[in-house]
Amino acid sequence: MKKILFSTLLLLSMALCNSANAQTSSETNTPDTDAFDTHIGTMWDLSVGKKLGPVRLMLQQSVFTIDTHMERAMTIFGGDVEIIPTYLKVTALGFYLYHRSDAGQYRDLLRYHIGLNGAAPSQYITFSWGARYESTYIVGNKTPVDKFRARIRFSGNIPNSKFSPFIGAEHFLQVNGDYAGETERVWIDLGVTYKIDKHNSVELLARAENRQLATPQQWNANFGFAYKISL
Repeated sequence: MKKILFSTLLLLSMALCNSANAQTSSETNTPDTDAFDTHIGTMWDLSVGKKLGPVRLMLQQSVFTIDTHMERAMTIFGGDVEIIPTYLKVTALGFYLYHRSDAGQYRDLLRYHIGLNGAAPSQYITFSWGARYESTYIVGNKTPVDKFRARIRFSGNIPNSKFSPFIGAEHFLQVNGDYAGETERVWIDLGVTYKIDKHNSVELLARAENRQLATPQQWNANFGFAYKISL
């Protein structure tokens, strides 16, 4: 009898808590941070780069999946210009995305990035960083979604080895809309680069992603493979 009474009280308490959380979330118009969802995805990249003096041009084709669906097909074109060789560069990129929304609908997106990046190499570790302003337009919608992205990466320099392990992180800050000033997502990356020769390299990547403004919040695991060609 005590077990039945305890179970009934527990279920009733849970129901009341869920009702209160739902009401609070609705009144404040903020994501439910107490609930979490998890997905597994893959990332496939093929890029070609060409350096012309201080200018480096790049073309990249990417396909991302999430669970059993294609999450995006993305074409990127752009480049960077050296201000201080290795240490400071200006970057500009343009994107076209065929993208699947959280609601499961595919739509056409246009995006641009503009920002700074650079690196500080040492004997055993190279520290690299980047800061970008990102603006994304859904075709047919005049209001963009704007974010500020900041990333860091530490890459290991192993003597007489073609392998370079790395660890890094990237932070996305929502700039406009209802959640301006809030963290939109965070990436944590762990991987390794293998240099085949001076023109070809491959990269294997594992990424933990926390989408804080998704409803419910998401903790996703993504696994990537990239092939890079330097002409």
